[in-house]
Amino acid sequence: MVNEFIDQIEVSRKKLKELRMLFWEDNKRNFKKNVQKIIALTPPPKDWKVYVSASNFLFDKNIFPFDYDSWSSTNLIAATDKQGYEIMVFLNKARLEFLSLPALVHLISHELIHVEQAAKNPERYLKSIVDDEIAKEGEIEAESRVRNLSDKFREQWVLESVVYCYDFGGWSFAKKMADFFHGELENLYGGGYDKGMTEEEYQAFLKAMKEKEIDIFIEFFNGKKEEVKSEGK
Repeated sequence: MVNEFIDQIEVSRKKLKELRMLFWEDNKRNFKKNVQKIIALTPPPKDWKVYVSASNFLFDKNIFPFDYDSWSSTNLIAATDKQGYEIMVFLNKARLEFLSLPALVHLISHELIHVEQAAKNPERYLKSIVDDEIAKEGEIEAESRVRNLSDKFREQWVLESVVYCYDFGGWSFAKKMADFFHGELENLYGGGYDKGMTEEEYQAFLKAMKEKEIDIFIEFFNGKKEEVKSEGK
């Protein structure tokens, strides 16, 4: 199944160069279906109910994926015989809805690992809310396991996010998104996240911005060799 999703990256990148506005519209229209396809790869923990909610916050401004308030979250709802065993995954559309299916894999897989953590040790997961070190350890574990997937999924998430911000906010917004990936993400919230963008990728973005040609950034990723680290999720 992972290989099937990787095969879709080539299609997504072609649309990024030729049909971008239609590409964003199609991704938003298919968002629910794409999320369901990814979630279907990982059955819920035994005896647990997992609810998935996708929405935007009720703010008076448009939230972009580099803004602080674009976070998603996996929350423990109940964990006793009387109250039941339930987990809620909140997916923030501001950071995810415009992404294609392969670009969603990295982010959705990360949240599904949190689901597993919450079910495995509810007390520890609940304590992470008030303990930065426990929270960081949970993020480190989630990130390390997501890295077992092809790095192409991270690349597609980065590429689409930066180009989306360029299309709807120009170079200044694209730069904010690139800076988020390159310098801010790893220290966000409790910490423990991987750097989203490599130095080489960041320099490719700066070159594109200097020459005022976003296709330079897109073509940089098209020139990368594909590497599949795992045959399954």
